[in-house]
Amino acid sequence: MKKSILKNSILSLIIISVVSCSSMKTATVSGKVSVIQKGKDGYTATIENTKGRIYLGTISIPNLSNPQLFKQAEIGDTIVVKGDVWKMGKEKQITVREILELKQKNVAEAKITGTVQSIEKGKDGYTAKIKTTEGTSYFAVISIPNLGSPGKFREFKIGEKVTLFGEIWKMGNDNRITVRKILD
Repeated sequence: MKKSILKNSILSLIIISVVSCSSMKTATVSGKVSVIQKGKDGYTATIENTKGRIYLGTISIPNLSNPQLFKQAEIGDTIVVKGDVWKMGKEKQITVREILELKQKNVAEAKITGTVQSIEKGKDGYTAKIKTTEGTSYFAVISIPNLGSPGKFREFKIGEKVTLFGEIWKMGNDNRITVRKILD
């Protein structure tokens, strides 16, 4: 008897999932982050747009089209995301595939100077590990979209000394900088 109930419950859950997922569409959602729920590979952000609509945005490294562009939003930040929009009951959900923009409420901008320690290629650029003259390490996200145009983009070599300007943020214990200008 219990096995039959369990099988029927699982089958019902699968059917509901298939029906729910079949009505997905790709959309862009923008708004202010009001709640953050931490998860295993990312987080869920409650995003409220200017019309008062609320979306629950699942932002996780495996779901992103380019995992290197993962960014941690905080409550009060403004975010623009693109992904698969669907409903679960009355709640609007978005499985985020791209973080198009993240404006942090307290963005710290800084200039760093250091030596390139390593380089990891990405879709639109690369991430360079920079060790500053003070001994602090930063993972510098250097990409054409973040710099604003292909003419401003430059590839560095390991051992090269660089000066960069951009937004400083943290991912776990790692210091990061989204590079907006290459200064040397």
